Amino acid sequence: MVLVTLTMSGGLPLLLVAGMLYFDAVKPFVNHTGIENYDKAAILDEYGSDLDSGLFLFPDDPGRALDVTYVSSLKTGLLDTDGSIFLVATYTEDDYNREKERLSQVKCTVYETAFDDSDYHVEEVRYDTDSYNYPAYVASDGFDSIYEYALLDEEKSRIIYVLLSYPDVENGANLFKYRDYLKKDKFAYIFTDDMTLDNFTIYSFNFSDGIWVEYDQEDEGRITTGNPR
Repeated sequence: MVLVTLTMSGGLPLLLVAGMLYFDAVKPFVNHTGIENYDKAAILDEYGSDLDSGLFLFPDDPGRALDVTYVSSLKTGLLDTDGSIFLVATYTEDDYNREKERLSQVKCTVYETAFDDSDYHVEEVRYDTDSYNYPAYVASDGFDSIYEYALLDEEKSRIIYVLLSYPDVENGANLFKYRDYLKKDKFAYIFTDDMTLDNFTIYSFNFSDGIWVEYDQEDEGRITTGNPR
């Protein structure tokens, strides 16, 4: 056994950081199952500040669906929230078409500053027919290791709403049962930390070199005289 003596000036902060990282690693996920436990507002209140998502694709209330299953597994760490959300809803044909229309119109406005004349950026969801086993509307595609998308199962009038945060697709046994809802190319989830900010999202925008601004719930309904970017 090797003992290392740490000094108060440099060693103590290092020890604290190591301890916090260890605590992150062993901290258990909070799991919820069943549609009675789905509360979009509560999820955002609990995890939204670290999730880099407003869950715009997820329904506020899936009560019109004929059948719904819901499973979430999330935990808040030192710098972010890890985990997954899967909500699968089967609709009547009319409600399915209405929900699909809603998804196609999802967009997010990000403001550069809190001033009234702030510049702003509006980003719309992307429609992707190649990456998944179903056509998908995508709100985040790996930006800061966050994935948010809705898969369209036309044959069954079913929509699969998915959020993945730092997915461990290679080793994550909890994701294996949902492999049909993941990307066809599992290697597409592998990025180095400095690459993830190049990926698509509707929730953040780079107004100036290297400075990203994120969507803020408090900006909903805001009016600005600034310029679109």
